[in-house]
Amino acid sequence: MKKQAYAVAAIVDSIAAAVRGAKPARTVTKTALMPALAVASPPHDPGMAVGLAGSWLGDVALLGDSDKAFRTGLFSFLVAHVGYTAALARRSSPGSRKAVVPIVMASAAGAAVFARAAGPMGKPVGLYALTLGTMVAAASTARGAGARRVFGGAALFAVSDALLGASRFVLKGRAARVASTGVMPTYAAAQWLLHTGFKTSNG
Repeated sequence: MKKQAYAVAAIVDSIAAAVRGAKPARTVTKTALMPALAVASPPHDPGMAVGLAGSWLGDVALLGDSDKAFRTGLFSFLVAHVGYTAALARRSSPGSRKAVVPIVMASAAGAAVFARAAGPMGKPVGLYALTLGTMVAAASTARGAGARRVFGGAALFAVSDALLGASRFVLKGRAARVASTGVMPTYAAAQWLLHTGFKTSNG
């Protein structure tokens, strides 16, 4: 029942995000998303708890449209990824770090692209992209029963944020709206995979 509650919250919020004028409803659905995940998959690792809390603060902040709201959301998710990275690094094993360098290099390239496109917000956006890339790299080193799920979640997080960055800084008009509709489904799936995969690999 708890898993279904998160799934329902994710589906309803994803639909609301794609509908113009649905922002009042999203103050309920988006705000409820991370608490629903916390009930369905309680974070027992401190780093995962920080990640969940930072994500919730970021969700709430990004309900706003202003640059200030975006910066607040960016910082909140940056803190979340630091927490996730710390937790995932503790789950790594010797010889599991072959993908780290390529992922970090790809993240650096992506960070440079989005930083340039973001204009005045280029520096914080670039820093955030590098932090996200570090989290994905840490996820690639995770080992245990849920390791693939964890890496899939981290990769989907990167996809979600790339769609968000593209819709805000790169694309215009209909293309931006289409890209933005993919943000919440990939984000909700990413969080679910990260938390349930980490919990599984932790036994």
